[in-house]
Amino acid sequence: MPAVQKFDHSMIEKYLRGRNLKYLRDSEGDYRIDFAYDEDTGCELTVWLIASGRNNEIYNVLIMSDKSFPKSDWGTIAMLCNTWNQERRWPKAYLYVRDPATDTTGRIRLEQQIDLEQGIHQELLNDFTNTIILGSFLFWEWAHKEQGL
Repeated sequence: MPAVQKFDHSMIEKYLRGRNLKYLRDSEGDYRIDFAYDEDTGCELTVWLIASGRNNEIYNVLIMSDKSFPKSDWGTIAMLCNTWNQERRWPKAYLYVRDPATDTTGRIRLEQQIDLEQGIHQELLNDFTNTIILGSFLFWEWAHKEQGL
């Protein structure tokens, strides 16, 4: 049986290397994976694998696309995200707008977080990450093919 270990950046890197994914790392230690345009999703996706929190105990998988939506479509986009969240478990979808008073466009963000203060074994971290990344592709395929985004 796999051993539970303290969560840290090395576990994220082990996941990435095990999947042979090309990634970048920013100055805060977060990992970024860029996926090229895909006909099924109708967009390019960027996946961030982030350790945050006071002791880097929160693992966050955050997915963004290259699509933006004008303010006039925000209500429709919010409802689309609500439909996804009501019908599916993960990842959580929401309309992201930095400053609603001044921004003229918004974006859909997908994410899932888990508190790993008590630790995790590598296999569960890998499975969690795979599930959220796959779910993000399924979201965009659904949004593109069935919802017309």
